[in-house]
Amino acid sequence: MSTTAGNEAETETPTRDDAACGAGFDAIERVRAGVVSGSGWQGIDVDALPQPELLASHGDMARMRRVLEGMMAISGAAIARQSRPENGQDGLAKRQGYRTPEELLASISGGSTGDAHRLIEVGEMLAADEQAANSGNDVGNGLSDGDGARDGDGDGDGDGAGDGDGTDSRPEAAVVALSPRFAIASDRVRSGRLSLEAANLIKRMLTRVWDRRDVLGVELSDIERIERVLVERAHGLSANRFARIVRQLEAQMDSGRHALTEELQRQERSVSMYEDAEGMFVLRARLDAETAAPVRAALDALVGNALHKRRDKDPLAEDDRSVPQIRADALAALARHCLGCDSDDLPLASTTVVVRLTLADLQDGTGVADIDGGGQPVCVETARRMAASGEVIPLLLGGKSEILDLGRGSRIYNRAQRIALIERDGGCAFCGAPPAYTEAHHIKWWTRDRGPTDLNNGVLLCVTCHHRIHRDHWDISVKNNQVWFTPPSTVDRQRVPRLGGRARFDASKLKAA
Repeated sequence: MSTTAGNEAETETPTRDDAACGAGFDAIERVRAGVVSGSGWQGIDVDALPQPELLASHGDMARMRRVLEGMMAISGAAIARQSRPENGQDGLAKRQGYRTPEELLASISGGSTGDAHRLIEVGEMLAADEQAANSGNDVGNGLSDGDGARDGDGDGDGDGAGDGDGTDSRPEAAVVALSPRFAIASDRVRSGRLSLEAANLIKRMLTRVWDRRDVLGVELSDIERIERVLVERAHGLSANRFARIVRQLEAQMDSGRHALTEELQRQERSVSMYEDAEGMFVLRARLDAETAAPVRAALDALVGNALHKRRDKDPLAEDDRSVPQIRADALAALARHCLGCDSDDLPLASTTVVVRLTLADLQDGTGVADIDGGGQPVCVETARRMAASGEVIPLLLGGKSEILDLGRGSRIYNRAQRIALIERDGGCAFCGAPPAYTEAHHIKWWTRDRGPTDLNNGVLLCVTCHHRIHRDHWDISVKNNQVWFTPPSTVDRQRVPRLGGRARFDASKLKAA
């Protein structure tokens, strides 16, 4: 299964025209032919390929892989249909010696039965969409990928009613059978622009929402609109990143169900610790979002502090620990501190947990809130409970806020400004690292450009991304409260700006209604 959630990154990797430099693409054509023959990269020095060609060829192969996976999903669903229980011992899987079609498919691919199940799910989605399109019966969203050409009555308006009087002339059974068919995601999967993981996440989430349509007041048009938004947001994101966006958006659309899920997760919280055969102690924790928030904030602050010291290269405090080792030491330091250690040098004074929610949600008690640094939303009641702690800052959106722009009055961004930057950027605006790993930097330099210390001139960046941006000469701009990064011509000849910050990495800016 592919590990890339989104569409092919047309704007983030060089295209064939961008990268064409001569002989390199002859090699790429040979590799494409080698997919059929099985020769692969044989006879080609991959390390000798120019970087643009290497990236472009990898992108080509990723697109080919997604196309093949889409085809495998269709054939996998057909195998599953021919293995249904009603076929008894004549079912395809049992005739091959397997109990389930998932086991049969896993044996063929060498993957897991879970992967096979997800393959079948997407294949069923593709088959349902194809059947609806071929029959001309509007049994789903009613639209293809953006052009309204498959709306059931051929007029392209998406209403599925072709009798001209505004009434639905379809048989009653067809009306009852209305359900999402995910035409947009299906078209993208077939063309290799959307991975199976992303398609399955979209299908599962919107199906759950659709099943509660009477409670939520959701229409097919709402499902289609959110499907389109999610398909576009999947562009260029890993499966983990995209899953977080889907999870956040579902919580926004169905806050009542999310509150129940949240309570179940809280009941399942646990920490276990045991000594293994080698004398090492194994610590395992499963924490709900509320319980995990202060733990993560404290550990991230200590890890971030250690990384900052490493960056400064203090010769008296040389640190060659890995990040997991730093995190382990941080946990021990917190425990010693709580046991009565009189040390006051832990860098936790500025550590806070920020819970973000809208004024409307706070007033009527519905909706969900986001915890910065985590991908799992919480219900408003949980946010209120957390805000009772002195270590938690409730960031109320839409309310009266203090003046944050300091102009040239101060070089250092203050605490209130940093919280505002976290609200906009979510963490490192370039890579999405947690807020504790970032620092506020001037877009226009304080000394060289005489840049002011205000929000439109500030951006949160981790140390690695900050160095990379300066080394490779990326340009940064803030437009409409969104951060944009323009790559140098050595990275992208077209210099197409790339969206960053919270607008790219989470769903807080998406509206479900």
